[in-house]
Amino acid sequence: MLVMLCMLAIACHTAKKAQGPAYELPEAMKPEVKTEYAKLCDKGKILYDMNCAKCHNTETKHASLIPDFTQDQIRGYEIRVSNPKHEMSLLEEQITPEELGLISTFLMYKKKTGITMVKPAKADAAK
Repeated sequence: MLVMLCMLAIACHTAKKAQGPAYELPEAMKPEVKTEYAKLCDKGKILYDMNCAKCHNTETKHASLIPDFTQDQIRGYEIRVSNPKHEMSLLEEQITPEELGLISTFLMYKKKTGITMVKPAKADAAK
């Protein structure tokens, strides 16, 4: 039994490595800079999951997918989220400018899913 668990753990670890990096960082970036940006993106993903995913992710039978945001959409969210009246769900959970920067960095460099970001349904219902 222990051997089977070890084999499963190794297979999962190998499969994750085979998927490649989680972020699409520019080729011109030096490796040490890529490492630091990946850390920033990891922090941004955690913050995105905590503050944004419930309204913006697309749910499927098997996963919750993060849509692809355009540069303009990311800039637009930076402006709107810094406004205290952005979506009722954020009023109690304001994010700092630093946290917003981390979320924006994550969204800019995450691997693309091919799912376009559309206006969240909850925003429509609140109007």
